[in-house]
Amino acid sequence: MDKKILLGGAAALLLVGNMYATPANAAIDLSIGGEAKLTANMSECYAAATATDIEALIEAVEGAAISSAAANATAAEVSTHVDGLGSNGASLVADDTVALTHSETCGGNDRSGVDWGFGKELAIDASGTLANGLEVSFSDTLDLTDTNAETGGFDLTLGGAFGSLQFKDGAPSAVDAAMVTGKKNLDVQGQNLGAHPTETDGSAGMGILWSAPSMSSLDLFVGWAPNSGGDGLDNAAYENTFSIGAVVEAGGMEIGAGFESASHATGCTANVAGDFVAGTAQSIVNAAYQGDYCGDQTLTYVGATMSAGDIGLSAGYSILDTDEADKTTMSIGASTSFDAYDVAIDYRNSTKDYLNANVEDTQSVVAVEVGTSLGDGVDLGVVFSTSDADFAAEAAGAGSITTYFVEASLTVGF
Repeated sequence: MDKKILLGGAAALLLVGNMYATPANAAIDLSIGGEAKLTANMSECYAAATATDIEALIEAVEGAAISSAAANATAAEVSTHVDGLGSNGASLVADDTVALTHSETCGGNDRSGVDWGFGKELAIDASGTLANGLEVSFSDTLDLTDTNAETGGFDLTLGGAFGSLQFKDGAPSAVDAAMVTGKKNLDVQGQNLGAHPTETDGSAGMGILWSAPSMSSLDLFVGWAPNSGGDGLDNAAYENTFSIGAVVEAGGMEIGAGFESASHATGCTANVAGDFVAGTAQSIVNAAYQGDYCGDQTLTYVGATMSAGDIGLSAGYSILDTDEADKTTMSIGASTSFDAYDVAIDYRNSTKDYLNANVEDTQSVVAVEVGTSLGDGVDLGVVFSTSDADFAAEAAGAGSITTYFVEASLTVGF
């Protein structure tokens, strides 16, 4: 957002309807900006596996037949033929995948044209330093394409000699604060390019992030999420989730590392019969081989960035360890500029390890971004990526999937 409307403290208060006089030293400035974005993209379709296909996969892995069709199998029949399932089966999220599916099933149709889309948002920032030295800031980004999601957004920061305290709904994680490898989520039309997880499931509800005063080249972050339910009740899945992160500059490199731990009140819960009988191909594989990210969780991240002449380099590694599935992500990237063009290339590799039978999902993505400015506040960008994915839930259907995704975007900032 290249242009912003700046309003002094008194004008800002009038804008929001407070009609009383403000003191002469009021120092709260309000800035309002936003952007409108037009997108056009194309991606490859593929044939998804069916539940019946997955019955054959499970039988092949276990070496024993399930007596009834997958659509009618009972929990007992499944647990008989899947090692370690028993009472530790997963309560599942349908169509869970390791990272990006840079393709779509298209509802049985083939891609024959461009998929048009748009985005629109407003960004509000209010900040200032009070007479006593306390720094106050509030920010919010209003996604006008999804206004229902905006009611829960809150982000307030207090700063001073003690550093800063950020209070945010959707608890801020010190792991996220320590991620130096640029965009964690290379998000294109909701498609996730194998992003590093930024927090565990425990970082939910209202949370606090303390950023310690900078110590030379070291920045330290500590996060606390008191209650994932956000209501203070003891029935929350996670309570008192802590995270720690640090960023240090050394020898021309910026190195970030973070760790978060979350303890679940009851652990993973089982719903094998419901998920296996009525589930999708993915939920059946999750139920059979315990593929939820659930229960006690830890997240570890380390990454680094550096410049070599006009080239920026980055590398990152993360592992999300849970009571069932684990996710490991590795990324490397490079960026540079040629005249008026910014160019970046990213490689991401993600692996999802199921708890049982050495089953795993893998995915590798290569993405190239090119962007340029068409004038003050108007940007043109193009993203192209290819994805090689091998999901257990597709083994009896599409199998190993190689797809592409390309998107052009025109963004107007104001």
